[in-house]
Amino acid sequence: MSNQLTDEEIAVYLLKTGEDKYFTELVDRYKDKIFNFTVRYLSSREDSEDITEDIFVKVYFKIDKFDQNKGSFKTWLYRIARNTIYNKLKEKKITKISYVDIYTNELDENINIENDEIVQSAINKLKKEQKTIILLYYIEGLKYREIAEILNIPENTVKTKIRRAKEILKNELSKYF
Repeated sequence: MSNQLTDEEIAVYLLKTGEDKYFTELVDRYKDKIFNFTVRYLSSREDSEDITEDIFVKVYFKIDKFDQNKGSFKTWLYRIARNTIYNKLKEKKITKISYVDIYTNELDENINIENDEIVQSAINKLKKEQKTIILLYYIEGLKYREIAEILNIPENTVKTKIRRAKEILKNELSKYF
Protein backbone atom coordinates (compact mmCIF):
# COMPACT_ATOMS: atom_id res chain seq x y z
CA MET A 1 0.00 0.00 0.00
CA SER A 2 1.23 3.46 -0.73
CA ASN A 3 2.74 5.40 2.13
CA GLN A 4 1.41 8.46 0.35
CA LEU A 5 -2.04 7.93 1.86
CA THR A 6 -2.77 9.78 5.09
CA ASP A 7 -4.01 7.95 8.15
CA GLU A 8 -7.38 9.60 7.67
CA GLU A 9 -7.63 8.40 4.05
CA ILE A 10 -6.75 4.86 5.09
CA ALA A 11 -9.35 4.96 7.87
CA VAL A 12 -12.01 6.16 5.42
CA TYR A 13 -11.08 3.41 2.92
CA LEU A 14 -11.28 0.85 5.73
CA LEU A 15 -14.70 2.15 6.70
CA LYS A 16 -15.96 2.13 3.10
CA THR A 17 -14.49 -1.18 1.94
CA GLY A 18 -13.88 -3.19 5.10
CA GLU A 19 -10.70 -4.50 3.49
CA ASP A 20 -8.21 -5.81 6.03
CA LYS A 21 -5.23 -4.41 4.12
CA TYR A 22 -6.22 -0.91 5.26
CA PHE A 23 -6.46 -1.98 8.87
CA THR A 24 -3.11 -3.77 8.59
CA GLU A 25 -1.56 -0.55 7.26
CA LEU A 26 -2.83 1.43 10.26
CA VAL A 27 -1.61 -1.23 12.69
CA ASP A 28 1.82 -1.25 11.01
CA ARG A 29 2.05 2.53 11.32
CA TYR A 30 1.06 2.69 14.98
CA LYS A 31 1.64 -0.63 16.76
CA ASP A 32 5.09 0.29 18.13
CA LYS A 33 4.00 3.77 19.21
CA ILE A 34 0.91 2.48 20.97
CA PHE A 35 2.85 -0.35 22.61
CA ASN A 36 5.46 2.14 23.89
CA PHE A 37 2.67 4.37 25.17
CA THR A 38 1.08 1.49 27.10
CA VAL A 39 4.34 0.09 28.47
CA ARG A 40 5.05 3.46 30.10
CA TYR A 41 1.88 3.06 32.14
CA LEU A 42 2.19 -0.58 33.10
CA SER A 43 4.92 -2.53 34.81
CA SER A 44 4.28 -5.63 32.73
CA ARG A 45 5.25 -6.02 29.08
CA GLU A 46 2.69 -8.83 28.85
CA ASP A 47 -0.09 -6.50 30.00
CA SER A 48 1.14 -3.90 27.53
CA GLU A 49 1.06 -6.39 24.67
CA ASP A 50 -2.47 -7.49 25.62
CA ILE A 51 -3.72 -3.92 25.94
CA THR A 52 -2.12 -2.90 22.65
CA GLU A 53 -3.96 -5.76 20.97
CA ASP A 54 -7.20 -4.73 22.72
CA ILE A 55 -6.74 -1.16 21.49
CA PHE A 56 -6.44 -2.23 17.88
CA VAL A 57 -9.42 -4.57 18.19
CA LYS A 58 -11.43 -1.58 19.44
CA VAL A 59 -10.16 0.52 16.54
CA TYR A 60 -11.24 -2.16 14.08
CA PHE A 61 -14.74 -2.43 15.49
CA LYS A 62 -15.19 1.29 16.15
CA ILE A 63 -13.77 2.63 12.89
CA ASP A 64 -17.27 3.80 11.99
CA LYS A 65 -17.08 6.19 14.96
CA PHE A 66 -14.01 7.94 13.55
CA ASP A 67 -14.88 11.39 12.22
CA GLN A 68 -12.03 13.20 10.54
CA ASN A 69 -13.93 16.48 10.97
CA LYS A 70 -13.47 16.15 14.74
CA GLY A 71 -9.74 15.45 14.66
CA SER A 72 -6.98 13.34 13.22
CA PHE A 73 -6.88 9.57 13.25
CA LYS A 74 -3.81 9.76 15.50
CA THR A 75 -5.62 11.70 18.23
CA TRP A 76 -8.65 9.40 17.96
CA LEU A 77 -6.37 6.36 18.32
CA TYR A 78 -4.54 7.80 21.34
CA ARG A 79 -7.89 8.63 22.97
CA ILE A 80 -8.90 4.97 22.61
CA ALA A 81 -5.50 3.92 23.97
CA ARG A 82 -5.75 6.23 26.97
CA ASN A 83 -9.26 5.07 27.84
CA THR A 84 -8.32 1.40 27.45
CA ILE A 85 -5.28 1.84 29.70
CA TYR A 86 -7.32 3.68 32.35
CA ASN A 87 -9.94 0.93 32.30
CA LYS A 88 -7.25 -1.74 32.65
CA LEU A 89 -5.65 0.13 35.55
CA LYS A 90 -9.00 0.34 37.32
CA GLU A 91 -9.80 -3.29 36.57
CA LYS A 92 -6.49 -4.64 37.81
CA LYS A 93 -5.95 -1.92 40.39
CA ILE A 94 -2.46 -1.44 39.02
CA THR A 95 -0.72 1.30 40.94
CA LYS A 96 2.88 1.01 39.81
CA ILE A 97 3.64 2.91 36.67
CA SER A 98 6.81 2.18 34.77
CA TYR A 99 8.43 5.02 32.84
CA VAL A 100 11.12 3.91 30.47
CA ASP A 101 13.57 6.24 28.71
CA ILE A 102 12.76 9.45 30.56
CA TYR A 103 15.59 11.83 30.00
CA THR A 104 16.00 14.98 32.02
CA ASN A 105 16.59 17.29 29.12
CA GLU A 106 13.06 16.54 27.97
CA LEU A 107 11.65 17.90 31.22
CA ASP A 108 14.16 20.56 32.17
CA GLU A 109 17.65 21.05 30.87
CA ASN A 110 18.86 22.26 34.31
CA ILE A 111 18.14 18.99 36.12
CA ASN A 112 20.70 16.23 35.71
CA ILE A 113 18.94 12.93 36.33
CA GLU A 114 20.83 9.71 36.49
CA ASN A 115 18.32 7.62 38.39
CA ASP A 116 15.05 6.76 36.63
CA GLU A 117 13.56 5.51 39.90
CA ILE A 118 13.71 9.02 41.32
CA VAL A 119 12.05 10.39 38.18
CA GLN A 120 9.41 7.66 38.31
CA SER A 121 8.71 8.44 41.94
CA ALA A 122 8.29 12.14 41.12
CA ILE A 123 6.01 11.40 38.17
CA ASN A 124 3.94 9.01 40.28
CA LYS A 125 3.06 11.96 42.52
CA LEU A 126 1.37 13.74 39.63
CA LYS A 127 -2.38 13.51 39.14
CA LYS A 128 -3.51 10.98 36.53
CA GLU A 129 -4.26 13.63 33.90
CA GLN A 130 -0.91 15.36 34.50
CA LYS A 131 0.89 12.03 34.02
CA THR A 132 -0.96 11.51 30.78
CA ILE A 133 -0.11 14.98 29.52
CA ILE A 134 3.57 14.59 30.44
CA LEU A 135 3.68 11.23 28.64
CA LEU A 136 1.93 12.51 25.54
CA TYR A 137 3.99 15.69 25.30
CA TYR A 138 7.48 14.65 26.34
CA ILE A 139 7.55 10.95 25.55
CA GLU A 140 5.19 10.63 22.58
CA GLY A 141 6.09 14.07 21.19
CA LEU A 142 2.51 15.16 20.52
CA LYS A 143 1.64 18.81 19.99
CA TYR A 144 -0.54 20.81 22.38
CA ARG A 145 -3.40 20.71 19.87
CA GLU A 146 -3.24 16.92 19.59
CA ILE A 147 -3.19 16.48 23.36
CA ALA A 148 -6.15 18.84 23.67
CA GLU A 149 -8.09 16.71 21.17
CA ILE A 150 -7.21 13.47 22.94
CA LEU A 151 -8.19 14.76 26.38
CA ASN A 152 -11.07 16.85 25.10
CA ILE A 153 -9.83 20.01 26.82
CA PRO A 154 -8.78 23.44 25.50
CA GLU A 155 -5.24 23.82 24.16
CA ASN A 156 -4.42 26.53 26.73
CA THR A 157 -5.44 24.14 29.50
CA VAL A 158 -2.92 21.63 28.16
CA LYS A 159 -0.17 24.28 28.29
CA THR A 160 -1.14 25.22 31.84
CA LYS A 161 -1.22 21.60 33.01
CA ILE A 162 2.20 20.92 31.47
CA ARG A 163 3.63 24.00 33.19
CA ARG A 164 2.13 22.97 36.55
CA ALA A 165 3.30 19.38 36.19
CA LYS A 166 6.82 20.58 35.37
CA GLU A 167 6.78 22.80 38.47
CA ILE A 168 5.77 19.83 40.61
CA LEU A 169 8.47 17.66 39.04
CA LYS A 170 11.13 20.35 39.48
CA ASN A 171 10.13 20.75 43.11
CA GLU A 172 10.21 17.00 43.73
CA LEU A 173 13.48 16.47 41.89
CA SER A 174 15.20 19.44 43.52
CA LYS A 175 15.28 17.37 46.72
CA TYR A 176 17.69 15.00 45.01
CA PHE A 177 19.66 17.24 42.68
